[in-house]
Amino acid sequence: MKIPGRRRRPTGPGAEALPAQSAEVFPDPGVEVLPDPGADVLPGAAVDAVIELAAAARTYPGPPPVHALRPTDLTVRRGEYLAVAGPSGSGKSTLLNVIGLVDRPTGGHYRLDGIDTGPLAEADRTALRGRRIGLVFQAFHLLPYRTATENVMLAQVYLATPRDRRRTEAVDALLAVGLGHRLDALPSAMSGGERQRVAIARALVNRPSLLLCDEPTGNLDSASAGRVMDTLDALNAGGITLVVITHDPAVAARAHRAITLRDGQLSEKEAKSSTGRPR
Repeated sequence: MKIPGRRRRPTGPGAEALPAQSAEVFPDPGVEVLPDPGADVLPGAAVDAVIELAAAARTYPGPPPVHALRPTDLTVRRGEYLAVAGPSGSGKSTLLNVIGLVDRPTGGHYRLDGIDTGPLAEADRTALRGRRIGLVFQAFHLLPYRTATENVMLAQVYLATPRDRRRTEAVDALLAVGLGHRLDALPSAMSGGERQRVAIARALVNRPSLLLCDEPTGNLDSASAGRVMDTLDALNAGGITLVVITHDPAVAARAHRAITLRDGQLSEKEAKSSTGRPR
């Protein structure tokens, strides 16, 4: 099964460099983009939505069954910045796994970039995730004996990026997060904030439609956390669609929108600026 919108191996010159402070998705020159031949259009689907959940739910079988995510409607449009907050056990991880195509909803529908993910085989979901979603984790997950550039390059292997393009694109991604001076540094020689920015560059290098961050400041001191959040703010200002899972109210307050999960139930409120005024 061919994934709608999935790119084939390049047939022409290399792709353009990732612009600094931007992760907007552009088609590569000489790359054939497949049409979407048969994706079902859900009623009321938003044409500019990156994430669209329609009564999406996730229940784990019992006994007794656990309703980790109750039927949820959520639309995140291109270029938006959304924070997802809630206490432990509220359903944040379940929502993250559904949006990140790790778990399938047991009810409802999930469309990513206009593609109905429900009918996709597991291999196609994995390929779609690799192309359309950049994942940033609390624990960094960098290989200790690889440089910053090499760690970013590893993300390109799974998409069959030609070898002669990998280093150039990895360097461009590191420049975009302000790490041009740390290209050859090993993780052991970097601060926690620098390692997290390498992880962000790795998530960006394949030009995803969505940057999905799971507690990106959870392992950082306040100064490093501030620098990482400044980087995410700048990337969103450059066009990237950003979803941040967090338990930190200060992190959630940076977003344009904030939703709260409690007992698997979603509620939404408009995020406020530091002045207390709605954005």
